[in-house]
Amino acid sequence: MKTISFLAVLFVFAQMATAQVNVHENIKFRDTVKVEKYKVDANGFDTKKVKMTPGEHSILNPDDVAFLRQQTVVRIDLVYSDYPVGADFSELNRKRILELYIQLPEAFNSGIIKWNLVKQTGIKSTAEMQNYFHGFVVYYRPMPTFEEEHRDMMGVISGKTPPSDSTLLKVFGRQSSWKNMLVVMDVTGSMSPYTSQLLLWIKANQKLNTFKQIVFFNDDDEKSNNQVAKEDGTGMWTIESGNANKVIDKAFEAMEKGDHMENDLEAICYAIKKYPESKGNIVLIADNWENPCDMFLLEYLKQQKIPVKIVVCGVTDRMNTLYLDIAYATGGSVHTMEEDLVNIATMGDGKTFKLSGMKFRMANGRFVQVQ
Repeated sequence: MKTISFLAVLFVFAQMATAQVNVHENIKFRDTVKVEKYKVDANGFDTKKVKMTPGEHSILNPDDVAFLRQQTVVRIDLVYSDYPVGADFSELNRKRILELYIQLPEAFNSGIIKWNLVKQTGIKSTAEMQNYFHGFVVYYRPMPTFEEEHRDMMGVISGKTPPSDSTLLKVFGRQSSWKNMLVVMDVTGSMSPYTSQLLLWIKANQKLNTFKQIVFFNDDDEKSNNQVAKEDGTGMWTIESGNANKVIDKAFEAMEKGDHMENDLEAICYAIKKYPESKGNIVLIADNWENPCDMFLLEYLKQQKIPVKIVVCGVTDRMNTLYLDIAYATGGSVHTMEEDLVNIATMGDGKTFKLSGMKFRMANGRFVQVQ
């Protein structure tokens, strides 16, 4: 399927000194979807509508946009109407995109967000315009409270509730050679279904000695990235015991006291300094829907020549290619619920491959997902 890149938007952003996004790379719309009248998809995600007056580009509900800055956005639909029929709405949509960028720049920094351009065709008169939505519909993952996380996780760990997703259980089940691993795991709120799987595995398989040490990360300071200069334990929670109950307690401590930052590379650097004897057995358990906030550490990590096995949680029809970049740079591997990619280090520029039904290509030293 072809994509439509708004090059005019790219030009405008290039003139803005504060622009931190590559619009040509990140903001690509699928072919325009035509519907009689837009309806929100019942796909399990929550939504907020960023409202605009027909024919205008100003956002009418900025408070809702401020709320979205704290959420994990997974999809954005730009909804407009084909009225007058056949008119050119590209300039209006360009202005709307720019307006959203000004108020929600976080959404433009993620390559994992799906963007759709939706044209409504049901309007027959000017009087009907007010009965149709115009603006952006933003789909996001709701962030559970700690109490909700605790309740749901204990249900899974106790065996009373089946896991909503079996990514970790299937990966661990396939990797019988993983022994005495040093696990580095994201325990931000969105990862609670996977944290419960890790704890369930430890509780049920203690004799397998799959894990030796665990570093839970949930940083409360985005600027706490000093691992190159020294060992900085801010936002890190470690446990060396194989006792399942102690690991469970430590996981909940990390979840309750941390924040909403994915400092994956900082956590890896911290782990290999704290446990140098285990640096050849690193498993990173990461959130597909979040970008690591510390990718600037990748070159340092690459120089360490320590392979990182990455289990990517929450993969659907899209994968966050930053985790492919990390695995490639370190000579590691990538693991999803369905499949293991162990030869990523052999991928060359321009080479295309498939993983879990998705197609990827390396372009200029970075991986991109091919639509």
